[in-house]
Amino acid sequence: MTGPNMVRAPRIARECTHKRARHQHGTATMYKLDRCRCAPCTDDATAEERRRRLDAFIGAEPRRVDAGPVREHVRALQAAGIGYRRVAELAGVSPSTVAKIINRDPSRADGAPQRRIEPGTARRLLAVRASIDTAADGGVIDATGTLRRLHALHARGWSRRALAIRLGVEHNTLSNIERTGTASGRLARAVRALYEGLWDVAPPSATAPQRAAVTRTLRWAERHGWVPPAMWNDEEIDDPAASPAVESVEGDDVVERLDELLFLASTGEDLDRAARRLGWGSWETARRRAVLHGHPAGRLRSPEASEVAA
Repeated sequence: MTGPNMVRAPRIARECTHKRARHQHGTATMYKLDRCRCAPCTDDATAEERRRRLDAFIGAEPRRVDAGPVREHVRALQAAGIGYRRVAELAGVSPSTVAKIINRDPSRADGAPQRRIEPGTARRLLAVRASIDTAADGGVIDATGTLRRLHALHARGWSRRALAIRLGVEHNTLSNIERTGTASGRLARAVRALYEGLWDVAPPSATAPQRAAVTRTLRWAERHGWVPPAMWNDEEIDDPAASPAVESVEGDDVVERLDELLFLASTGEDLDRAARRLGWGSWETARRRAVLHGHPAGRLRSPEASEVAA
């Protein structure tokens, strides 16, 4: 029973017993986790509950949201090669904030991860996306885009050894990307930069060994079905679900493909084989498109293709 003459039950004050956290009196956290019932802790917990009810009544944004979706998102980023410290850096929060969400919250006696977090923190963490740009230098990421860029350069005649030299890595480093399907963030960015610089540049062919290397690489690329840069959309090349534009030979990139055909002819590539690689059914079909567009490739005639192109 309660009444105006009833004496309020004594408040039992308790100290924080957590090994790592040091909760302070006068906070709702101390009230909830340490079960302290001193007046300051009780008052703060009461005030917090009143704020929560008021927010719910007026439809305001909650002061805390479920950390589960954020935890799953961060773990997916980790699986993609982005460590939690890198995630924290990209989101603009402290590493300890992320650690409490994915590992354990030291303020919890059961050692479980943090259950609820501030909405702003959730938004910042959920905004982080896995990509070549966000991966740490040493982070291991999916190499889909990296391999496509290397393959596209091979389809232009750039050998693996020539690319390795320009990247400043061992030849086997690029072989390992092929074998594992992964690459470090640093190497993926280096390959992208190299691709952007070489996609429309012919490989060296001044000497007989250089020309032989180009020919071998072109044959190698053809056997594997690798396509040149002109057949990849830069915005999609890193998307595992994307495909090269091998079917759309009459699109806006037809001139780029004719340029590629002209280049392949200059290396001594068979015209019919080159045309099929670029999406046409035969050299004659490609030649007709070149004539229609007034492109120099329309003047190529087999077997003198390389001489005319030169």
